[in-house]
Amino acid sequence: MIRAPRAAVLLTVLAMAPGAFGAALDDESPAPATPAPPAQAGPPVEGTPHDDGRRTTGRFFGNLGRNAVGLFSGDNIVPAAIGTGATLLATPFDDNVQRYFGGGERKAAWLGDFADWLGRPIVLTPIAATLYIIGRKAPNHKRFHEATYDIAQVFLLNAAVTTAIKYPAHRLRPDESNYLSFPSGHTSNAFAWATVAAHYYGPKLGVPAFAFASLIGVGRMEKNVHWLSDVVGGASVGYLVGRTVLRRDSEPLPGHQARMTVFPSAGPQGKGVGLTASVQF
Repeated sequence: MIRAPRAAVLLTVLAMAPGAFGAALDDESPAPATPAPPAQAGPPVEGTPHDDGRRTTGRFFGNLGRNAVGLFSGDNIVPAAIGTGATLLATPFDDNVQRYFGGGERKAAWLGDFADWLGRPIVLTPIAATLYIIGRKAPNHKRFHEATYDIAQVFLLNAAVTTAIKYPAHRLRPDESNYLSFPSGHTSNAFAWATVAAHYYGPKLGVPAFAFASLIGVGRMEKNVHWLSDVVGGASVGYLVGRTVLRRDSEPLPGHQARMTVFPSAGPQGKGVGLTASVQF
């Protein structure tokens, strides 16, 4: 067994990369604040979505690439370092945990089998797609509208990131079925979704969501297909993906929209009345 998975080094690189490459990769900076448009007469319409042009179907894949770049931003240095440290601290306990779950009779077969089934792409893909479609059809429910968009983003981005780590890590699973042990993709996806749920719905959904994600991780160890450090590393990756998507998808679009304002004014010498046009672009 590999005592210190090579993928832990990849997490360390993820933690250190922003310092060296963040400025080069993160080429979109938030636009300067612009004056707010005049308030409309009458009471605000309850539930009207905040349409900043960011979370749209047309920009979906552009946002996906932008979020991938955002993983290397300086904002992720601390959580990536903490995740790397937790993964390394969990590694010495891999053998003991594996002997507990992998030796002899299964401890909680229902949990291991359920976690294995739920995390399969054939199950999660239609769930994420259905939530996305329903969210697009409910623009007046702002929170659900945005949450389902971000769920679709974290689902695809997490799959890409986890796969990109698994092959270079080349870690043998406890059951020796293949060398794609680190990190746990089931766990990383569960924690990515839980991060989005906690952001939009607070502790009332966030706490059970993270508890459920933890059970998924335990189920993967019960199934004897992941080491403890695989699960901890997967949770760290999922949280990083979730927080990155939430942050980047909420940033305003770069640049300004052209705007012209026309208002009355006095003539050049204070006589007469004229019009002044102000163009902002």
